[in-house]
Amino acid sequence: MKDFFGKYKIVWVVVLIVVLAAFFFFFPKKSLDEEDYQGFSDLVDEGARMINEAVDEGKDLLGNEKEEALPENSHKILDIPFIPQAPFAEWDNPIFQDGCEEAAALMAVYWARGKSLDKWKAKEEIIAMSAYQKEKFGEYRDTSSYDTMERIIKGYFGYNDVEVKREIVLKDIIDEIKKGRAVIVPTNGRLLGNPYFTLPGPERHNLVIRGYDSEKQEFIVNDPGTRRGEKYRYQEEILFNAIRDYPTGYHQPIGKIEKVMIVVWR
Repeated sequence: MKDFFGKYKIVWVVVLIVVLAAFFFFFPKKSLDEEDYQGFSDLVDEGARMINEAVDEGKDLLGNEKEEALPENSHKILDIPFIPQAPFAEWDNPIFQDGCEEAAALMAVYWARGKSLDKWKAKEEIIAMSAYQKEKFGEYRDTSSYDTMERIIKGYFGYNDVEVKREIVLKDIIDEIKKGRAVIVPTNGRLLGNPYFTLPGPERHNLVIRGYDSEKQEFIVNDPGTRRGEKYRYQEEILFNAIRDYPTGYHQPIGKIEKVMIVVWR
């Protein structure tokens, strides 16, 4: 019950303000003691302050984060939670070093299910996903887009509102974003030019596209390859050119460039 009132405290404040406003209307100041009136007035001021703080922090009246507004003719940014694939910077651990598929799937599925995500939960889930794949398939490090969908999203998470789309063009990604869907793409991370990657960058890398800015022609992404990857922006042509599926295994040879994406929806 305490959590319920805490979560919706701004709503209760709004209700209180309405009640107090009605009280003032029907019982003018002269009918109240000065001390009582000042107490009611302070409550109203405090409620207004809380609402203003929520607006300044980019939250709605339920305390949830609002989706970022973009310029006219642009598309909204989905409220997909962000975590790096090495939540506590344990990059020497192969589970996290090769955990971009797990991290991307984790962000997309938690968003689709409306669940919050923090570093501790992310670490626990990435380790559990790796163990699940190791036990069932003998390998966890690199998974193709199809196997990321089948083994991780459908298999580990049991989430079925997902599809792999092949032979995509740039417009296909933008169209999915317009529909309010999350898009996971496999890339050659060395072509992304992200200054926060350790050089030369990951040759096999997954990230989540969560928005599109048509004015600047940029994709807004959650890139788990860096702790600075939340709402990171890639120029659309750079990101699309970097998209390249890769085979399941561990650094298996990549025979051809395939433009694919994993689409996740609520």
